Amino acid sequence: MKKTVILLSIMISFCYCSAQSIDTAALGILQKSYDRLVRINPINYRMTKLDTMIRDGWPRVVRSEVNGTISKNGDWLIYFEDLSVWLVRNDTLYKKKSPQATTTYTDKWNSHDLAAFSPYNILGKERPLLNKDDDSIRFVSGSEKEKFYIIDIIRKKIDYGTPDLISKQYYNRYWIDKKNLLPVRRLMHSKKLESGKEAVDIYDFSLSIPTSDTEASAASAFLSGPVEKELDKNKYETLKIGSLAPKFSAVNVRNGRSVSHEVLKGKVVLLDFWYLSCMPCKMLIPKIQRLRDKFKSEDVAIVGINVRDTSAKEIRKFLKERKILFSQYYMAESMMADYKLYAFPTTMIVGRDGQVKLVEIGEGEDTEQKLEQAIRKELKLKPGF
Repeated sequence: MKKTVILLSIMISFCYCSAQSIDTAALGILQKSYDRLVRINPINYRMTKLDTMIRDGWPRVVRSEVNGTISKNGDWLIYFEDLSVWLVRNDTLYKKKSPQATTTYTDKWNSHDLAAFSPYNILGKERPLLNKDDDSIRFVSGSEKEKFYIIDIIRKKIDYGTPDLISKQYYNRYWIDKKNLLPVRRLMHSKKLESGKEAVDIYDFSLSIPTSDTEASAASAFLSGPVEKELDKNKYETLKIGSLAPKFSAVNVRNGRSVSHEVLKGKVVLLDFWYLSCMPCKMLIPKIQRLRDKFKSEDVAIVGINVRDTSAKEIRKFLKERKILFSQYYMAESMMADYKLYAFPTTMIVGRDGQVKLVEIGEGEDTEQKLEQAIRKELKLKPGF
């Protein structure tokens, strides 16, 4: 029986790889390269990133270069071209704008700001594995093939969850040094339609790992001077967790009636702040709709609040086309200031006691999961994952 199961698994895997045009040798090289990189400890590296956006046929290119060190104890020290320095230690981000400047720190920072400068980002945060969205993994020829393994991963069109953003093409190309199996370059290319117009994004990462060591005392020297909390000087401060959600008044988009915070009293509330020309907002709204469907039998109020658009007709048209059914308000008067909104989408969970339980800025892979977990926690339901 055991042999039969193993044989069946091998046959299924073979059919799966054949259908996807997977070269397992190419995947194996990527895995060996990943294993080789993560074994280097500490790792000193230099990374160059070219970020190219093409809109309406016009390219915009942003180049950045960093020197970094990731130590055995987990310290991550990054030197930027403008002489600023960042240090990540124990989930706290320390920053210095220049060698003479005072060091500031914060424990409220977005990992996305740093992910692009991590050497591990070349091959991904986790060991490369066969993904159901991979159409093909294969070696490609090129003038550099004597020095490098050149490997393409072509993926299926990505579902962004909104008709305003349609994927047309997505692939990654990797260069792996044949001598030491270290990754040296990654080219990410995506083509999509944004509101009917072609948009191309190209990210080109180059990585080198010099043989010279960075001084072990560098991180300690970085913190040898005065240190100030960044939040004290940060004008972009969100509502604090545990604070009372401010009162508000707004207008119901669908019926034109005035509403206030009183209609949400005593409920677990999800507030989604958005506007029509915000693409991440459009990508998040279908996920919010899924949460509305999931919790429709619970004492949960899910509310969208449009903070910029003034035409109820245009908002209603957008909602109808996308079959968005949860409550929608607009003309929200002072909510931008009172709720300390500065980036969109912003989503919040407010408990039955009227206190803010979660503030999420932006739309990410785990945004929906974080919101659902926070709702379940307030309802005292078991996690749904």
